[in-house]
Amino acid sequence: MFKLVLKFQDAVLEEYTFEKTPVTIGRREDNDVVIDNMAVSGHHAIIEEEDPNYYVLADLESLNGTFVNEKKIAREKIFDNDTLIVGKHILSFIDLRPQDERPSREAEVAKDKPTFRETVILDTKAQQELLAKHAAEQGSTENSPERPKRIEFHGSLTLISGGTPQIIDLTKRLTTLGKSNEADVRCSGLLVGKTAALINKRPNGFFLAYAEGLKKPEVNGETITTQVQLQDGDEISIGGTRLTFNLREEVLN
Repeated sequence: MFKLVLKFQDAVLEEYTFEKTPVTIGRREDNDVVIDNMAVSGHHAIIEEEDPNYYVLADLESLNGTFVNEKKIAREKIFDNDTLIVGKHILSFIDLRPQDERPSREAEVAKDKPTFRETVILDTKAQQELLAKHAAEQGSTENSPERPKRIEFHGSLTLISGGTPQIIDLTKRLTTLGKSNEADVRCSGLLVGKTAALINKRPNGFFLAYAEGLKKPEVNGETITTQVQLQDGDEISIGGTRLTFNLREEVLN
C-alpha cells in the first residue's frame, strides 16, 4: 500500500492511495494517475511489485523520460519519500506499509557494498596483463569461466475470436486491451472496461494485469483480479475476445 502526491511547482494537485499494483501514469484517461500535460506521454510510466517487498518504477519508452531522485531511469526500485519526476510534474512516493515491512534505500545500498571480510576484485591494468600472460602460458583459455548468456523474451498475441484473425507483436513495454478506441487490442463485450487489462513487458517475461471493468480477464479459464505471468500457449479471454499468447526466447551472446 502506498500513496502518490502529485505536485506542480510545489503546489499539491492530487493525492492517490493504492493498495495494489500495477499503477500506470500518463496523459491518457485510462491511466490510474492522469497528468494532463503535453510533456507527459500517453502511457508514461508504471509502478509494479517486483517481489513481496519491493516497488519498482519503470519507464514505458516515454518521450521525455522518467526520473527517480533526479536520476533518469529505465527500471528502478523505489522507496519511501523518493521523488518521481514525470514531465514537469513531481510525484512524491510514500510507502504506507508498517516500518518493519518496508525496505529502505539506505539498507539496499549497504547490502551491495562489500564488507571487510569479503574479497574485493581489483580491475587494474597490471592485473589484466598478468591474467593475459597466464592465459598465454597455458596456451588456451579452455578453463576460463564462460560468460553467462542473456535471454530476451519476445511475445505476441494471436486473435482467435472477437475480431479479424491477426497476430499482434508485443513490442511495447505496455500493451492495453479493452473497449476504448485507443486500446492497442480492441475487445468486445458490454461489461468490458475501456482499458480492461494491461500486458507489461519486463526483463523476465510478460505479465497480464486486470485494470478496470465488470468483466475481468481470464487466463486459461481462471479469472484474473490482480496480475499473472503469461506462459507460452496461454489463452486469454476478455468479454467476447479470445487470444492466444505466444512466447519465444532468444539467447544473446
